[in-house]
Amino acid sequence: MPPKMEKFLQIAPHSLAIVLGPAEGPAGQRSEAARPTSPAGPRQLSRHHIGYEIFADFKAENMQHFWNKKVTAAVAETFFLGWIDEQVLLIQGKEEHLEALREGWSRRALRPPSGFHIRCLGDVSPISMSPISQSQFIPLGEILCLAISAMNSARKPVTQEALMEHLTTCFPALGRAWLPTHQALLKVTVVRTLPG
Repeated sequence: MPPKMEKFLQIAPHSLAIVLGPAEGPAGQRSEAARPTSPAGPRQLSRHHIGYEIFADFKAENMQHFWNKKVTAAVAETFFLGWIDEQVLLIQGKEEHLEALREGWSRRALRPPSGFHIRCLGDVSPISMSPISQSQFIPLGEILCLAISAMNSARKPVTQEALMEHLTTCFPALGRAWLPTHQALLKVTVVRTLPG
């Protein structure tokens, strides 16, 4: 019997969300760093990469709190969790480090990444995930297709004997008893290769 899966898993405990906005320049204009780059611009990066760069800049800005060792240590020990909707930075860390960041925010001591201002900072409730269980059964046709594809990718000739050897190598825990007979193997491969 397969091990019982938990009904819900908690993902991302001990997390903070930092909602950012573009830094305002003189006369309410956006700063150059916060302006979106044009589509023809040289920097075409994925959201994950951009989010990580913004997080790294947030850390660099706040590591300069030499007068507040608690905030400096907290910033050093947090890590990047995500970047949502091009404005929300998710960070994670130990509870004592997050508490130091909350305190730094409430005292207006946290500095934003360059080109941004911090609109707000808050706790993120852990995300609940309900795992989907997998069947113990894999159709023989599926296993054969996977094995033949792997052998083709490795440029190995696919004969019945080579296929049986590959199956015992790839699925050693199941043993030889479950392997299909040559007639069953032939029947499944013929059914799989017929057009239709």
